Amino acid sequence: MCILFLLFVLLGTANRSFSQLEITTGYAVNKELADGPPLHIGYDFKLANRLYTKSQFGYKYLYYFDDFVGAKFRTVSFELHQTFSYEVVKKHKYILKPNIGVHYKWYEWEGLMVPPLNTVPGRTSVMSIGRDKTMVLTSTSDGYYDTYHVSRPGFTVQLQNQFLIKNRLWMHVTPFLEPTYDRSQNTGGCYVGVIFK
Repeated sequence: MCILFLLFVLLGTANRSFSQLEITTGYAVNKELADGPPLHIGYDFKLANRLYTKSQFGYKYLYYFDDFVGAKFRTVSFELHQTFSYEVVKKHKYILKPNIGVHYKWYEWEGLMVPPLNTVPGRTSVMSIGRDKTMVLTSTSDGYYDTYHVSRPGFTVQLQNQFLIKNRLWMHVTPFLEPTYDRSQNTGGCYVGVIFK
């Protein structure tokens, strides 16, 4: 993980003039149905004719409300991605560039049972966050709130479609999958953003 971070810093500072800045938002949903907006910034570096590598730092705020029992769950993640890509299709106004690589994510989960508390019938909501953690919320005053911190490595798969807007400004629409190695924090969705070339 330390090597991935150092690679991100090195590529971001040493080759800045040769890189393409990418700013991204979009929509993400994880395995536990929490959804929301991501925010990513990255630099894409050319390695060879059509071969690139991208260093990316990301943030996701995902939220889920279990309306059957009245429980709120949210997760915030900070992420480092390192991917390699190849321009499969390269036209004047369109580029298809699949990315594949690795990521490391730091998650904070928070669960809250909404009032009323300590009433009949009792309510319980259970969310499995990983192999080693199940978040259980109850409608009692001693079980209505829980937090959990976890970090996981995983894989990143992105199918980036780039469209020319004007001179050196491109828009991208990128469906993505980001499974973790233990499949406990799998996330997918679509990134939308701009690329400055």
